[in-house]
Amino acid sequence: MLKRIAAALLLAVLIPAAAGCRSGPLPLPSAAPAAGTGEPLRIALTDSWLPTSTAAVDVVHRELVDQFRREHPGLELKEDVLDNNALKLKIKTLAAGNALPDVFMVLGSDARMLLGNGLIQPVDDFLAADPSWGGGFRPEAFDDFTFGGRRAAVPMQITATSLVFYNSRMFREAGYEHFPGSWEELLQALETIKKRGYTPISFGNRDAWVGGSCLFSTLAERYVGEAWINDAVAGTAAYTDAPFVEALRAVRSLADQGLLNADRGTLDNVQQRELYYQGKAAVVLEGGWAVSSFAADAPPAIAAETRLALLPAVRAGQEGAGLAVSGGSGWGLAFKAGLSGDRLEAALELVKLLTGSEQANRAAESGDLSGSYPNEYDESASTPLFREYLSLMRQVRLTPVFDVRLPAGVTEAMYAGIQELLRPDSELTPEALAARIQSAADAGG
Repeated sequence: MLKRIAAALLLAVLIPAAAGCRSGPLPLPSAAPAAGTGEPLRIALTDSWLPTSTAAVDVVHRELVDQFRREHPGLELKEDVLDNNALKLKIKTLAAGNALPDVFMVLGSDARMLLGNGLIQPVDDFLAADPSWGGGFRPEAFDDFTFGGRRAAVPMQITATSLVFYNSRMFREAGYEHFPGSWEELLQALETIKKRGYTPISFGNRDAWVGGSCLFSTLAERYVGEAWINDAVAGTAAYTDAPFVEALRAVRSLADQGLLNADRGTLDNVQQRELYYQGKAAVVLEGGWAVSSFAADAPPAIAAETRLALLPAVRAGQEGAGLAVSGGSGWGLAFKAGLSGDRLEAALELVKLLTGSEQANRAAESGDLSGSYPNEYDESASTPLFREYLSLMRQVRLTPVFDVRLPAGVTEAMYAGIQELLRPDSELTPEALAARIQSAADAGG
């Protein structure tokens, strides 16, 4: 279960951690052959840090991969860069053929399967062997990767997956000086905004995970509560419970009331921002990784009016409600089983650079929260939107993200079902979808 110590997020950014310093590069051979073979040392990395992305998590990691290449000119680093959906599919395909890359990004739910089948190495010994690196992580950063007391991957970031990016001017013009405090009030505000000629929510759910991770993982909590979410992670919750069905009905209401863009099924998470940047949409639902992109890509007039909020409570005045948000590390870096010798040393040096304090410092300046503690960074270099994000994160409790913590079969049924539920011509009912998800859970996920 994700730790819900929100203050740790503040401390992690504002207080230097003595243990967070990255050790110097390992004495890797600059141009020596691997294990006497006469061949140069080679390692393979698979990730999703697209060069076209403006998200800080991608920009910073791209810079660090380039830095690693410069520091080790005699080492051949073969890198495969894919978008998240393609990466997940490729890792599953390679795992089936026992042909995983040396180091690769992995989602928490997939890491459980890979570790259980002996396809990746636990990282506990690596972390313990280098306290200056292993001791520099936020304790909650490993929650998505710890199974049976073993840690399966090294986390890269901590993020909320369900933030409301909204145009405060549009809400003011609709009569709302502050973001609505209940779900019903939010729906009323969005209806008013629609009548004024704007798209209430620009939504890109082509790949299904935006609907599941950026909307439903938090909206469902508003109906079922945190205890139910934890029961779902433990495998004891019933997806046919009335509150869960009500949460699905709330999702469907967004489509029924015409609060989403008509092309929501053809856009991805990056494309959904364009309507917002053009000043034609009031809201985008995305995670903390997008904070840096909104700051970098939105026109100045739009950026000046952009604020952050959480999905509100179902009913106004619910004590403590509306302060939970789905989040965690989600993605980590894993080492394939059997990696050893110079290749393992090279892979370790790479992962330390990509996850240590140097990465954390750059992330904080660029607008992202790392899985490890920053120890020296220029706070003034961060944007106002990132500082607002930090302020928000001080107050929240992190709850599990469905596609990170639930069995893959359950997640697939849920996310594909939500995608279908949101289609304008969908005949799928919330009750039928709940039964479909329960069937996936009964089948073992």
